[in-house]
Amino acid sequence: MTNTDKPTFLTLHVASGWRQRLPQQIVSFLPLTLFFQIGVMYTGIILFLLSWLISGQWQLKWQRLRHSPLFLPVVCLSTLSVVISLIHPHSEHEFTSAFLHYQSYWILLPMLTIGNGAWQRMAIRNFFIGAVIAASFFYLNSFGLLPDGRFFRGYTVYEGGKSILFALLLAIAPAWMLHEWRVFRDWHFVRAFTFIFVLSALFLFARSRTASLLFLILFLVLTGVWASASQRFRRWYFTSLVFILLIFSMSLIYVVQMPTPVSCHPKEMLDKYGMSGAQILKSRSICTVHQVRDFMKDGQVSEDGMRLEIYRNTWSMVKLSPWIGHGIGNWLPMYRVKAEGMMSEQMITPHNDYLLYWFELGIGGVLCLLTIWLTQLKVGLSMLKHGFKVHAVALLMLTVAMMFSASLNAIMRDGVYTFAMLILLAIPLASLNLELSWREKNKTND
Repeated sequence: MTNTDKPTFLTLHVASGWRQRLPQQIVSFLPLTLFFQIGVMYTGIILFLLSWLISGQWQLKWQRLRHSPLFLPVVCLSTLSVVISLIHPHSEHEFTSAFLHYQSYWILLPMLTIGNGAWQRMAIRNFFIGAVIAASFFYLNSFGLLPDGRFFRGYTVYEGGKSILFALLLAIAPAWMLHEWRVFRDWHFVRAFTFIFVLSALFLFARSRTASLLFLILFLVLTGVWASASQRFRRWYFTSLVFILLIFSMSLIYVVQMPTPVSCHPKEMLDKYGMSGAQILKSRSICTVHQVRDFMKDGQVSEDGMRLEIYRNTWSMVKLSPWIGHGIGNWLPMYRVKAEGMMSEQMITPHNDYLLYWFELGIGGVLCLLTIWLTQLKVGLSMLKHGFKVHAVALLMLTVAMMFSASLNAIMRDGVYTFAMLILLAIPLASLNLELSWREKNKTND
């Protein structure tokens, strides 16, 4: 080999730099994959993990991971799941998948080791592009222009989990858009159009009560952050909040007295009665209020309101073993026995992460889950305090979205929800390394 054939320091450095940047580049495109079939997202995650393995810099990665506030809570949850799995018998068909669900946060941890950078802006931009594409699919479907193929299922047909995920993402995206608009104050026409375009798709076509309510909650969180920075705006905010609560209470009283809609099932509303997305959302909202009213009065539930029955049955089983739970993967077989002959007998999830964790892992499971989410809130508030406004507020809103959604859907039990939320979490949490460096530098200067 001649001297010209030998690898030089420059070529080795370029090759090494390419490998180190690859995980960031792949993660920046993952938010776009959330709006398509689940296999696209899983493929992206696998590509990221492979690129992460070949990117090197293991000492730096370990240092970033070790200093992450989420590392210890995630380890505690995994340790608890191992201990509980040793205490209780295993379900023949459910244990393995259920056990892996409790390890989901380990997918996030490698993403926290790749560092902050321009990829975060690209990731947010791709998330917004994905939201616009998803909204376009809903609009096209409303005009009968979207093909009824497998690629578009979830937009053309209400598919439960996947359709709910699309709706949740369409609730988070406009909240993030509004925040970025206020921070950067540029491209006003483009930002206004995309915000209205995506938000309208959520309320008119997504047909999700949870997602519609989620956006309103995120809007209150966002305006609450704005209010905290201004004494004048703070008074206006709390006055408006009281007014909103008053209007909401009066609306509930009015809805309780309204006649029951012709149907409470979204598929029947669409296929049999030809309702629009907005009409379906309105009817399902009325149905929800009526279902809660009837359940509190005499315990009656309808097919669309089975969650109330699931919550009641699951809670009654939780009380039988509140400290150490009933074991990982045991909710489904035990619930089938408990709900035999009831309307909710065939349900495969309790639609509530808090109840599921308490049922299977005991009180420690709920505390571990809350510790992780409260840590995310603490990190977000710390970043906000130290001037990392863009990603701090995004993290706060996303954490609130997870905590709220977990009360109505098992987002940590279903990989469709879990990995989508973890991918979005990686974007603001990557700035944590920058904040830690900033704080360390200030300590040194002091």
